[in-house]
Amino acid sequence: MATGARSDPSASLVEVARTLFWDTEPSTLNVSAHWEYILGRILEYGTTDAVRWAMETYGEGKIREFILGRGLRVLSRKTVNYWAMRLGLQDEECIQRFLTGPRNPLWPS
Repeated sequence: MATGARSDPSASLVEVARTLFWDTEPSTLNVSAHWEYILGRILEYGTTDAVRWAMETYGEGKIREFILGRGLRVLSRKTVNYWAMRLGLQDEECIQRFLTGPRNPLWPS
């Protein structure tokens, strides 16, 4: 976790993002072990409070790592584009390929 993170991020996750985890009980999530799953839901569907919680809990570096890795597989183009702009990742080759490539590799346009 990032330095300066909240003292009990698990309790805060339940408070700010309960509705984002419709397929699991948020109180059972381990903030450290399940960070990619949590970030995927928060960055794609989260409220301002949930995103603020994620920034405070994981920090910009961890969010950057997520976007450049698993984020390209689980986030929408709109969400990746927003976070790429916000984090200064527009020039990264993998971001450019993701944003300019076919929408569905099985059905190229």
